[in-house]
Amino acid sequence: MSADSKHDLAGKVDALVGRYGATAKPGDSVDDRNIPVLTEIIAAPEWEPLPEAASTVLNNLSHAEVDQLSHAIFSRVYGRIDRELAGKLEERIAMALAHQIHLVIADVITDLRQDIANEIGDAVNAALADHLRDR
Repeated sequence: MSADSKHDLAGKVDALVGRYGATAKPGDSVDDRNIPVLTEIIAAPEWEPLPEAASTVLNNLSHAEVDQLSHAIFSRVYGRIDRELAGKLEERIAMALAHQIHLVIADVITDLRQDIANEIGDAVNAALADHLRDR
């Protein structure tokens, strides 16, 4: 970040603080809705797992059922991660390839233009040589 952009950002912050940071005088009405809030704390509902019930259920499962449950959990988590990673990987590859493809296409167009110019030159030279030979 350059010094000018830091100075500009600091100026904007100062203006924001100055606009909303003025202290209220006695008798002033204060409207809390005009105070900017950067974060808002939200209380999460209270929740506690029931360790005894969970352990009881797990203790009542056979080894085959525990293996099946473990496999189901693994498959579910792996599937979700795989889908998310595949999407992100596709985006990154598309961005990286777009630039590379653009460069390759520009090179191919340049080469094609040169090839076309060479072919035209060869055709003109051949036509001129034929014309001079026929005279």
